[in-house]
Amino acid sequence: MQFLPELIQKNVPLKHLVTFKLGGPAEFFYTAENSENLCAAVAWARNQHLPLFILGGGSNLVVSDAGLEGLVLHNKCMETCTVDENSHQITISSGYDFEDLVELAQKHGLAGVESFAGIPGSIGGAIYGNAGAYGRCIADVLVDARILCPDGVVKTVDNSFFRFDYRSSRLKTDPHIILGARFQLEAGDKNEIRARMNEIVEQRHSKHPSYEIGCAGSFFKNLPPLPGEERRRAAGSYLEQAGAKTMSYGGASVFEKHANFIINTGQATASDVKHLAAMLKEKVKQDFGIELTEEVLYVGR
Repeated sequence: MQFLPELIQKNVPLKHLVTFKLGGPAEFFYTAENSENLCAAVAWARNQHLPLFILGGGSNLVVSDAGLEGLVLHNKCMETCTVDENSHQITISSGYDFEDLVELAQKHGLAGVESFAGIPGSIGGAIYGNAGAYGRCIADVLVDARILCPDGVVKTVDNSFFRFDYRSSRLKTDPHIILGARFQLEAGDKNEIRARMNEIVEQRHSKHPSYEIGCAGSFFKNLPPLPGEERRRAAGSYLEQAGAKTMSYGGASVFEKHANFIINTGQATASDVKHLAAMLKEKVKQDFGIELTEEVLYVGR
């Protein structure tokens, strides 16, 4: 189905499309199922001089209680999903789940992304935030990506274009949109890869909220290593020592098994979450003199 302006919906609730299960409506809303329609919807929004927000898997977001102005474009583009057995590369559209990449790699005996097992979100969102876990991030495996530039041109850019940093990329300041990406993996043993994936998912289940619980994922960024050390310092460790697990505000509460997760206990508002986050930051600053920085994004009015 081609893009038509009359297919754009108005005042669509977003709380069912984000993992935190909270937030207000989108002023305008459209789901793009292929890159042609996505590009057409972006052009429409720009011609209308409307703000534009690309929604992927809905993780890592705190959507304002007042919702989002302009067009929320839900990226469900899933045209391409190919594996090159010779080069050990996977090319995949940006609307696929990050988990789809992990499962596809295992199915074909390709190693390199198994440490991402269980991370929610989309391929596009994972590149946007340089998602990762257990010492690896998407920057380690991305070869290149097809992007829609602000001037409407579609082109392919290599890894260096994104200026990847810890949980960040240039996409956080430059409005380029990911259409698809190519990843470099390496030959591996299917059983060993699956065993590692299961181990990681089990670790996640033991200390992270289940998918049924409203949560955006890790709330604060881990801290840079101390001089002479290589590993980042876990924000959750400082939060736990500061007594975070006993703290809550309104319908928002710190998860009992991991202090770097704020959960929606059922009726949380974005305002509740922001208030609790401010309390947590202030407590850690008081106790340790450390400034925590959000990993999640606050979006909306």
